[in-house]
Amino acid sequence: MYHHSKRLKIYFFVAVVILFGQLGTNNILADTLGEHHTFFVNPTFDATERTSIQATLEYVGTHAYFYVDDSYLNGLNSYERAIFNQQVISTAQEFDNNIYPKETTFWGSEPNPGIDNDPKITILLERLTAGTGGYFDSINGFSTSQANRTNQREMIIANALSVGTNRLKIFLAHEFQHLISFNQKELLRDSSEDVWLNELRSQYAITVAGYNDDFRNSDLSQRLQTFLSNPTDSVTEWPNTNLDYASVTLFGQYLVDRFGPGIFQDTLHSSAVSIDSINKYLIDHQSSERFTDVFTDWVWANYYNNRTQDIRYGYLNPNLQTIHVSSTDNRQLTHQNANFYSYSLKPWQLAWYQFRTDSLAPADKNIKISWTGPEFQIFYADASGVKRRISSGDIIAPPTGSFLLMPVNESKTTNFKENEIPASLIFSIEYTSQPVLTIVSTIQDGALIMHAGTPDIYVVWGPYKRYLAPEVLKFYGLDATKAITVPESVFQAYMPSNYVRVVDEKKVYAVWPDGTKHWLNMTAQHFTDSYRDWNSIFIINNLESNFYRLGPDITQ
Repeated sequence: MYHHSKRLKIYFFVAVVILFGQLGTNNILADTLGEHHTFFVNPTFDATERTSIQATLEYVGTHAYFYVDDSYLNGLNSYERAIFNQQVISTAQEFDNNIYPKETTFWGSEPNPGIDNDPKITILLERLTAGTGGYFDSINGFSTSQANRTNQREMIIANALSVGTNRLKIFLAHEFQHLISFNQKELLRDSSEDVWLNELRSQYAITVAGYNDDFRNSDLSQRLQTFLSNPTDSVTEWPNTNLDYASVTLFGQYLVDRFGPGIFQDTLHSSAVSIDSINKYLIDHQSSERFTDVFTDWVWANYYNNRTQDIRYGYLNPNLQTIHVSSTDNRQLTHQNANFYSYSLKPWQLAWYQFRTDSLAPADKNIKISWTGPEFQIFYADASGVKRRISSGDIIAPPTGSFLLMPVNESKTTNFKENEIPASLIFSIEYTSQPVLTIVSTIQDGALIMHAGTPDIYVVWGPYKRYLAPEVLKFYGLDATKAITVPESVFQAYMPSNYVRVVDEKKVYAVWPDGTKHWLNMTAQHFTDSYRDWNSIFIINNLESNFYRLGPDITQ
């Protein structure tokens, strides 16, 4: 006798049901074509709320058995049945030749041979409720001695009504990742993944299988339209709506733009889960950023979506470069009195609050931003394209026109549910005669600074900071040990810049983290009109300039 725990969760692609525990072993003979079998099914997703169904084995592939719901088959005439069978064969070949090899190469193996000692998985084509593409129920990975109503198979379920449509292969690619994740995360590492990240990986599995290559009719295209209809959804809360899938799909595409697809492989093969697994990935890859930074970069990218100054602030995929969401609130500031604004946000919910400056405010007045809400980090951005974290009570010089505040409720990092509790946030924004961040002025131009707890070195000049790679430090004979360790508020007060110009030359380049430099091939007037700041250009020597590879020009 041994003890095992059962923790039941439901994940949808429409749906995925996962039960955690330890596997037993069972010897089951290979299935034969035409045999009939009774399967336990989930009544929540079944078209008529059945708890079990009869199904017939219609095709045996290299990697999967394809069973079909008898009640669906019995509703077809002989002509429809013949066409249906050919469509099942075509789907099975697509699974064997494309989905299975690509996903197992990328993610790793499903339980194999698993609970049934059979290397083939079972794909059950069931009549499901409208809008349900498929589901995965991990209870089937356990023996009858460990769980009731188990099919004792590695299996996924898809809607029989989708046979013959382009959607079926998308459903299978999505659900198969859940089966792989069950093995890689739960069985091999005894970790219970949060729903949002499990679903994010399954959405990216569609890209892995190549089904987003033709964007026009892709799942990604549909998810984009859903996201644009309401971009303020919480990424981590999971009530299982179309918005949930849209949000994680876009966030997943952004993460790959930033870090490559390896971020999904590494987090899947880690015992850490949810946001903690992404933070572990960032730490393991010597990044000074953490999930909050990356998340708000993505929030800003959805609004600004321009990679010319900083590749963090836009999408790499050309099909996503048209994304420009609107602010979720737009307020006019007045300089006579303090302005108070109240909001409520769930953990990791997207928000863009725009504040228009008062054109009648005295020229010597600055803006003080304060708030109550310990759950929140607040990020500031304006038309210059710069995003930075601010602290309550910070004072900024009023920008021309307006500025954005992007609050992030970071009160949780794991164990997200279907209905998270929002937190209240109250802003106080007022004009003041107090000076702007005088602490920064005590650091001399050209000094090296670093943020406590990270190895990255920056050089500062005026209000800007620029990252210096270890190799670049050598070109100037600089000693990293002489860098000034500054607190978070000071580090964030400096705006990042990647603009450089070789001494005695006129060309301005943008240096990207991949080691490339890109000439800003534009007029001086366009540089100014695009809200770029001439003071953000750092002077460099030829050694550093030659260190970077030349990339495509920037013209916008």
